[in-house]
Amino acid sequence: PDSDDEDETTKAVKIGDRLFVPLPEKDDGNRPASLGIPCLIREQLYAPDAPHPVGPLMETALIHHNAARHKAAVETYLLALSTWASIMVENSKNLVSSDQASKDDGDNADQFKDGGNQGGGSGGSVIDEGLYLYFYIALGGVYESAGLEELALACYSEAKLVGDKLEGQAEHALAYSAIGSILFHLGQHPVALHFFRRSLGIRESTLGEVHMDTGLLYNNIGACFDMLNRVTEAIESFSRAKDVFQYGYGLSHPRTSTVLRNLSRVKTRRFDFHVSFADRKPTPCPPVLVSDDKKKKKKGKKGGKGKKKK
Repeated sequence: PDSDDEDETTKAVKIGDRLFVPLPEKDDGNRPASLGIPCLIREQLYAPDAPHPVGPLMETALIHHNAARHKAAVETYLLALSTWASIMVENSKNLVSSDQASKDDGDNADQFKDGGNQGGGSGGSVIDEGLYLYFYIALGGVYESAGLEELALACYSEAKLVGDKLEGQAEHALAYSAIGSILFHLGQHPVALHFFRRSLGIRESTLGEVHMDTGLLYNNIGACFDMLNRVTEAIESFSRAKDVFQYGYGLSHPRTSTVLRNLSRVKTRRFDFHVSFADRKPTPCPPVLVSDDKKKKKKGKKGGKGKKKK
C-alpha cells in the first residue's frame, strides 16, 4: 500500500472543531460480537462469448460451483480453457495455410508477409488477456468458496498481472476488487481498503460514479471503514452506495437491501470524533466605553458668591 494509507487508522484528522479518531466500543479495543460483520457485495463475473465446445463446458463448471462441487468445477474450467486454446491454435494454423495458398495463386508477397506475421502472433498468444482474466477470477472464486483462501489469492494475483495489461478498461478493476474481498475475510482490513480504493479509482474513471459496479465498491469500502472503527467515513461510504443502488435498482433489490442493513447497523455505533472548544479569551472593552482621564467639574454656582439683593 501507499505510504499515505499506512497510518490512516491511527492518525487524527482535524476538520473544523471535530477531531476524528477511531474509537472502539469496548475499552480493550476489541469489537463487540453484537455488532456483527458488515456484508460485502461480490463482483459479477460475466462469461465471454465462446465457441460451441467451450460454452457448454463453462456453463457446466458454473453449475458445479453453485452446487458446491468444487473439484468438478475446477476440472471443468481447466478443460474449457485447454479446449479453447486448442481451437485457437487450430484456427491460427488454418490462417497460415490459407495465406500460403493465396501466395501460390500469385497474390501479393507483401500481403502474405503481413498475414504470416499475424498468424504467428495468434499462435504465440493463443487466448487474449481478457479471457485469461475471466478464467483466473472464476478459478479463484471456486477456491474461495471451498475455503482455500491461499489458492484463491494466488489466482487473483495472477489475474491482477493480466489485468494490469488492460489499463484504461473497466476489467482492469476486477482483480483488485477480488483481492480486496478475500483480504477482508482474512482480517486484513487496511490492506483490503487499499485494494478497494485502487479498484474504485479505475471504476470512477472508466464507468463513472453513478454505476452499479462503482456502487458495489462504495459498499465494500464502507465495510472496511466499519471494521476499522472509522464510523463517520463508513456512514458516508454506505450512504453513497445506497444512493447509487436506490437510483438504479430501487428499494426492493437485494443490493439495496444489503447496503441499507449495513447503514442502519453502523448508525447505531458510537461516533468517532471528539468535540472540543478553544479556551475563551476575555473580550476587550470597546474604546468608546473606556472612561476618560479628565476630572469631572464640580457642580456649583457660576461667578462665585451670589449677589446680595437690594
